[in-house]
Amino acid sequence: MKKTVKRITSDILLIIIILVNLIPFIYMFLMSFKSTINAYDLDFSLNKMTLAQYQKVLSLDHFGQYIFNSCFVAVAGVLLTVVVCALAGYAFAKMDFKGNNAIFIGIVMTMVVPSALILVPLFLIVKNLGMLNTYSALILPLPTAFGVFIIRQAILDVPNELVDAAKIDGCGNMKTFIHVIFPLIKSSILAVAIFTFVGAWNNYIWPLVACTKPEMKTLPLALDMMKTQYNADVGLTMACAVINFLPPFLFYLFMQGKFKEGMTLSGIKG
Repeated sequence: MKKTVKRITSDILLIIIILVNLIPFIYMFLMSFKSTINAYDLDFSLNKMTLAQYQKVLSLDHFGQYIFNSCFVAVAGVLLTVVVCALAGYAFAKMDFKGNNAIFIGIVMTMVVPSALILVPLFLIVKNLGMLNTYSALILPLPTAFGVFIIRQAILDVPNELVDAAKIDGCGNMKTFIHVIFPLIKSSILAVAIFTFVGAWNNYIWPLVACTKPEMKTLPLALDMMKTQYNADVGLTMACAVINFLPPFLFYLFMQGKFKEGMTLSGIKG
């Protein structure tokens, strides 16, 4: 009886927590169908709901270009991050070379450095390389030490016997990684891909600094620019937030299933 009461109590508590966390998203979605400057206007009757805010956003000049820029940067950033972090993680986890641990610790230590602190040096490097207002400037800085750390830790769990067996069969480091390591760390790679996509899509400060041409702006920059063109319309702000929120949310929902599949595939049977 006590276990039943405890379980019901915990279930109710979890439901309350979920509902509390859903309230901001429900508010954002409902307010996006209104035109009001009052953030506390909670009258959601049908006669006051309108699609005018979404029409304003979709009629934004070069809206398609902004969508393409964000999608291209996010997808290319995911591919680059996965390749760089996976290969680096494999090298640090399974290859014995001088300074392995010292270099890895140095890379991990960069995780404690605030991103705002490297903004000016990164801008000067990109400027001197002539990459301002290019996709390269938006994509190349996306791989981080976090991805290397996550994948390295996953590869450390792969038994060395599997790597040794692959090398005995004549596989080099690249073949060993592709045919032995990669299938066993899919869950970690997918997790890094999710974090990278969401981070790249929502990135605001760096694109604002690196891209001054309108045609190179990403969607968050374009929507923020649009909000400043109108009065403090809460509905327009929420419509912009919904449009910017949906792509990474849908990407996460899609990858979540793949993430669970990767967790199953990464099991090692004795």
